[in-house]
Amino acid sequence: MQSNGFSLPTSGIQGITTGITSKIGRLDEAGSVSDAPTAEQAKGFQSLLADAIGSVNEAQDGAKKATESLMTGKAESLHEVQIAGAKAEIMMKLTTTVTSKLAQATTQLFQMQV
Repeated sequence: MQSNGFSLPTSGIQGITTGITSKIGRLDEAGSVSDAPTAEQAKGFQSLLADAIGSVNEAQDGAKKATESLMTGKAESLHEVQIAGAKAEIMMKLTTTVTSKLAQATTQLFQMQV
């Protein structure tokens, strides 16, 4: 979507959640989680998180530019500005929720006794 010099990311929240769930839920044939990720899988997860954070950053920048264009009178539609702000807010909330869940999971892994 392009309007008045600002653009919204097209991947959005669905791209973040689909990518994360496809990378996290890998099980082997026996139904148990694989022992350790390979270097390629770790690199894939790292790039997945970097892409997700990048799309959140793009949404934040788009909302900022939309607000600036509204304040300068260049925005044609108030609705587009509101949508950009809401989308950025939701993506940020999702990102903080996923980050919190990952931190909780890491804490639980460290507390497990072998």
